[in-house]
Amino acid sequence: MAEWERGGRGPRFVWVWLAFEDGLVATGEHEGPDDHAGVWSASAFRETWPDRLDAPAARWLAPFVDRMARGEDVREAVLTRYAELHGQPPATTVWSLQASVGRDPRP
Repeated sequence: MAEWERGGRGPRFVWVWLAFEDGLVATGEHEGPDDHAGVWSASAFRETWPDRLDAPAARWLAPFVDRMARGEDVREAVLTRYAELHGQPPATTVWSLQASVGRDPRP
């Protein structure tokens, strides 16, 4: 939903993805030789990374993440706003994920 480059210690690229049905926010960063990523509930994301969406390229997304944290369905509003800002809808992927937290992944 958002992608930008941050200054500082060198090139730093940041991405933000949303899993609407699950109320999750994922971020990824590429900084030199290091990559970092994480997935949070929308509320935990805003508590853990309150300034993450302050970059101009992502600022529009913050109110929608806040609404997701309150349990609101923001899918259509986010997709519409993205298209208004970028002139086209975002690339989307529908992943079929199974919850595996606390389960042994071995057969």
